Amino acid sequence: MDKPLVSIALCTFNGEKYISEQLESILNQDYPNLEIIVVDDNSTDKTIDILKSFAEKNQNISLILNETNIGFNNNFNKALMLCSAEYIAIADQDDIWLPKKISCLVNNINDNLLIYHDSEYIDDRGFSLNLKTSTHHRFVSGNCTKQLLYYNCISGHACLMRKELLDLTPEFNKNLYYDWWLAYTASCTGRLDFIKDKLVKHRKHIESSTGNDKTDAKLLRVTHLNLFLNHPLTPKPIAQLISKLLSGYSELTNKSFSKKLFSLLISNRIDLLFIRKKSFYSQIKFLIKESSK
Repeated sequence: MDKPLVSIALCTFNGEKYISEQLESILNQDYPNLEIIVVDDNSTDKTIDILKSFAEKNQNISLILNETNIGFNNNFNKALMLCSAEYIAIADQDDIWLPKKISCLVNNINDNLLIYHDSEYIDDRGFSLNLKTSTHHRFVSGNCTKQLLYYNCISGHACLMRKELLDLTPEFNKNLYYDWWLAYTASCTGRLDFIKDKLVKHRKHIESSTGNDKTDAKLLRVTHLNLFLNHPLTPKPIAQLISKLLSGYSELTNKSFSKKLFSLLISNRIDLLFIRKKSFYSQIKFLIKESSK
């Protein structure tokens, strides 16, 4: 039986240092039916030259060059919209994929809209950090919207999704990473799952987009909660909880401490803090700080 086509959305920006190794690992997948959509966000280094060289030698690579820089989320949105297959995988420019990554995900997605996997962390030289995503995060599946309100364990590089998910997902917002938004949408439908296999060597370095994120965490959480509240698929009980949490945060405009917010966070601590692996002491310290001006 012919294997269904899988689209790979790869976004690049000034990635000359690692992009060749990543593309080689994608081209060496044991899955036989791939299209690779590469969208470069107006790189100023040698990335475009490297991409053109790969595209000339591999007919399944389609290269799109942005005339101006449109930013991280918009670039991934553009790449995803250009994918033609029923299944879509997402690739960062600086990782290394194991050869069985796509075949494992396709074989396990079943009726889910999105499936994801664990990843090994490597440094900028490619050496293992002896850590993995599950070292710091618990994975979630099914109807887990409440657990995704404060933390996300689902990275784009680890995902395989059905194209159907894109039709259900509201427009990407610059204040929330696209992969968290996709994962939240899938969780609203209950069609979200994971496998425990480590299928990517995920590079952790200060040049990455997430490594450079210096946004005020509390203000960003309020923004995220508002986005989740306005998501058309958010279950009613979750919307009610979010409204109460936002009311508690609003008290901090004229109070040094919100008892309402602290009480809500304490009573929902197990779910809201489930993903991030922290000690009980660390959790309580976080909740006190979160409830303070």
